[in-house]
Amino acid sequence: MKKALCLAAALGLSLPSAFANDKVVAGYFADWQYQDQRNPYTVQDIPADQLTHVIYAFLSMCGPHTAASAAVQQQIATACEGKKPFSAVIVDQQSALEVDFGEVDVDVNYQGHFAQFAQLKQSHPELKILPSFGGWTMSEPFHAMVKDPEHVKWFAKTAVELIAKYDFFDGIDLDWEYPGGGGLTTSPWNPETKLSDEDKLSEKQAFTLLVKELRQNMDALGSKTGKDYQLGTAVGVGFKATSIDWPVVSKDIDLMFAMTYDYLGGWGTQTGHLTNLFATDNGWWGMGTDAFIKQMLDLGMPADKIVVGAAFYGRGWEGTKNFDGKTLPAEFTSEKGASFGTVEPASFQFWDLVRNYTAKEGYVEGYDENAHAPYLWNAEKQVFISYDNEQSIKAKADWVKQNKHAGLFVWELSGDNNGELTKTMSEALRK
Repeated sequence: MKKALCLAAALGLSLPSAFANDKVVAGYFADWQYQDQRNPYTVQDIPADQLTHVIYAFLSMCGPHTAASAAVQQQIATACEGKKPFSAVIVDQQSALEVDFGEVDVDVNYQGHFAQFAQLKQSHPELKILPSFGGWTMSEPFHAMVKDPEHVKWFAKTAVELIAKYDFFDGIDLDWEYPGGGGLTTSPWNPETKLSDEDKLSEKQAFTLLVKELRQNMDALGSKTGKDYQLGTAVGVGFKATSIDWPVVSKDIDLMFAMTYDYLGGWGTQTGHLTNLFATDNGWWGMGTDAFIKQMLDLGMPADKIVVGAAFYGRGWEGTKNFDGKTLPAEFTSEKGASFGTVEPASFQFWDLVRNYTAKEGYVEGYDENAHAPYLWNAEKQVFISYDNEQSIKAKADWVKQNKHAGLFVWELSGDNNGELTKTMSEALRK
């Protein structure tokens, strides 16, 4: 099959998609996960035959990154040397272009993840590969950029020039967290960083301009290359989705990746589900994917452009109170977020949960049928961990099809254990 795909690509032929119903099955690829010695993940590990889209996380632009790590700030300084402010750049140039991940037979003058993606594209020409700009730690420059329309236009121009240079890319994903505030450097609970109502309105208007400029530049590129470039945007739920003019913006974007996860986490004592499909009476603040997607529909986003999010990781707490292991109490709390995790406290990769949080270690699996949300419970240690598994992902896929949404995506691919969740997601959407 791989040889047939390569031949078709070389001859410019179009093979029928394995996804006959055109549902999106997308996954974010985190460029740093190859460094995890316990479970290294590279482009070669991507189950491309199970996916329609792979999204490369993250790229950024030349601008302020004061809240990012010292390493990221140095990477930005190196990438931006000699470039104008707000130019689109590859942040980790070493992993993207220099690390030797193995031989490729595509004619490119670089190595790194990008060479592997060029190879992947040759083998799977139907796969859409998008670079994502921003992310939680690198969205700060968006707030500075949008203060000047000329800066917006420059970023859009250079971002499209970047995907033209690395022609395995099929479009762009915007992951600005978030227009109107609520991100790392614009907390609404911090009087020193919260945005004013005037700033929120300004960013709402600027986001519309940003999307328009990207669309126009990609269409111009497409007229030269013959490719149909896709524009996606990752969007926070709740109040974070309200600072975008969806009736206008939706005309120029192809897909909205709704970040329907991280409803709760170890940053607070409130305990419950990370990414439950349905809001329930005993949940916090009416949180549920169904409620958040309804809000986006009410805001004017077309149902068939919404890609619902799933999680290949979990969030956990310790010192959990008033839980019998079966029925979640109405006001479910813990003493604190878990002091342990896979890479950081209270956060657990799915592969880690499968390997190390089993009955042998005192963990019992549970499933909230009303919310469609699995969990792990350790009665002795009073530890509660919420995550997604095959059952909850299948429930999400069925709900997506029932409601005629675009599909499912996941943050992020390296969390999967031997590709089992990706396969479940793909097969459930294909039926």
